[in-house]
Amino acid sequence: MNTIIKFNKAEGPESLKSINEAIPIPGQDEVIVQMKAAGLNRSEHMYMSGVYVIQPEFPSKIGTEGAGIIHSVGKNVTDFKIGDKVCVTPNMLPNEYGVLGNYIVAPKEAVVSIPEGLDYTEAASIWMSLSTAYCALVINGGLKENANQKVVVTAASSAIGAAIIQMAKRYGATVIATSRKDTKDDFLKENGADFIIHTDTENLTEKIFEYTNEDGFDIAIDFVLGDFTAELANAAATEATIIAGGLLSMEVPQIPFFPLVMKNLKLTSFHVVFHLFRKPRIFEEAKKEILDGLKNKKYWPVLDKVFMLEQTIQAYQYLKSGVQKGKVIIKID
Repeated sequence: MNTIIKFNKAEGPESLKSINEAIPIPGQDEVIVQMKAAGLNRSEHMYMSGVYVIQPEFPSKIGTEGAGIIHSVGKNVTDFKIGDKVCVTPNMLPNEYGVLGNYIVAPKEAVVSIPEGLDYTEAASIWMSLSTAYCALVINGGLKENANQKVVVTAASSAIGAAIIQMAKRYGATVIATSRKDTKDDFLKENGADFIIHTDTENLTEKIFEYTNEDGFDIAIDFVLGDFTAELANAAATEATIIAGGLLSMEVPQIPFFPLVMKNLKLTSFHVVFHLFRKPRIFEEAKKEILDGLKNKKYWPVLDKVFMLEQTIQAYQYLKSGVQKGKVIIKID
């Protein structure tokens, strides 16, 4: 039996259902993966709630990354064979594929070998986080090795936030992480944050200037938006870059026009599928960076809590709560 998680209404996690189906047959450019673990992402919560950049087509699958074993391959698949242990990367659109199930279909472009030394749970946690970090920091943000840059990461306790901190530190940057309260300080410091701003009780702009010797930051990854964006613009150095990485506030910001003009700031964003995974040269660069970093222990999986497939609703509700520190995982038997 093959259990697949689907939904028919864009009403959040409560609309998810377990459906029993036959094991699928791969298309000529696809593989079937017997899933062992899947990593959850905030973009999936937005997708199932109807507020993502891509709208669901019902009945819709869910889930964008994980790890498992190749069960069968299409006739055009030559890089993998039955029995190979693989990661399913987020190189797919949510209205086309989904990884939450016992046996799932994935495009061959989304499959890579599991990095040496990682188990299925760890392997399910790395590709969205580290690929997003590379796309945000290196491609869009202009992060350079040993350039003494100052990087701000908002809402930094997510798996992606932890990956950004790790990557910024690997490049020799000073990292300022934000969190609403001080309950996640130890976690942020363990991942490499140099300074932490508690946004419920501290002034974001003032603290950034304090921690940068009044210079302001060079790169900021803004996962919150709303009022945060204007505060960040006020604390930016000349010619700094602000990257919109998420919409946790659910408020599209007003463009901070005057700081942008006076400081010659760059305000940008990206979609990791279109701007990294769908560009082979850039993905190869990112993959090399990620694999080298994992091998050298500069990057490491950051796991929070593991749920079972039948607990998928609770897992996404937990993700929505914002209390997690790192990746939320679904384990699949």
